[in-house]
Amino acid sequence: MSPTIDFKEFDYFTIQKREVNDFHETIRHHPDFGHWRERTLNLKHIHIYEHRAELVKPVNVQYEEVGLGQYVHHCISLEGNMGAYFINTKLSANLTRHRYHTLYIPENDYLLGFGKVFTNVHIEIDRDHFASLLCDSEQWSGELRKRIFENEIFYPGECILSPDMIHALHDIFNSPLSGSLKRLLIEAKVHELVALQLHTFSAGIKPAKQRSSHRDLFYSIYDYLAARFLEEHSLKDIARNFGINEFVLKKGFRENFQTTVFDFLLSKRLEHAREQLLHTDLTVQEIGSLVGYKYPNHFSAAFKKKFGILPSSLKK
Repeated sequence: MSPTIDFKEFDYFTIQKREVNDFHETIRHHPDFGHWRERTLNLKHIHIYEHRAELVKPVNVQYEEVGLGQYVHHCISLEGNMGAYFINTKLSANLTRHRYHTLYIPENDYLLGFGKVFTNVHIEIDRDHFASLLCDSEQWSGELRKRIFENEIFYPGECILSPDMIHALHDIFNSPLSGSLKRLLIEAKVHELVALQLHTFSAGIKPAKQRSSHRDLFYSIYDYLAARFLEEHSLKDIARNFGINEFVLKKGFRENFQTTVFDFLLSKRLEHAREQLLHTDLTVQEIGSLVGYKYPNHFSAAFKKKFGILPSSLKK
């Protein structure tokens, strides 16, 4: 299991601060964990961070940021792996190389897990400004806007970073301009990046009028189970809750998601168990019990089948 430290401890070992090409650069060198360079730029509605690190070992960094829910977050991994774990909602959001996610979550306490070498970009956009980029005339856009203003979690998952997105990122950090013109260009490039990401998101969602009520029903069932995956479920109860029979439930769920109801729940529980193993001090037995296993050996067998390793190996 990777060690966990508070960000304030890492920040204590700041060895240099300076302005470089309009970005504020902070260099930290922790004696136990290694080198971490951060570049930041604050615009009116947008905060941009670039992190580059060469660490001695993987580490979990704990943050507490009041007002995290005031922003929509665009997180991008250019090199290495990272993962966010939100303590109260228990949401895990992981990234691998050349992947990104868009996230809105009204929570202040979280952990960031970093591998030994990583380069990532984090762009915070003021919630009201982000919402102003959306419109109610398109179904997906209006629904997203509504969710953000109602403080609902928005996390569509990990997506592939496209070549156009990589070019926009390059322009953000390597503009030949300076001063106000540079800030104007960077803001335009952030908007370009957001547009490309939202296009990817919207392309995966058909407007409600084009989607059958049958498909909508199964996405509602999916969301219902995803939010309650640690609870006990039966096909009979799920079917009754959604006004269908068990045969329709089993058939429709497999057709829409290429898995069964119980395999989906098992996968969610084991992914949650993996995050608990990496980011908490709970024992293997305690985590197995948390995700529904009475016997530790049954939990270990299921975990190894999914991830190829025993859960105990993550605790070493």
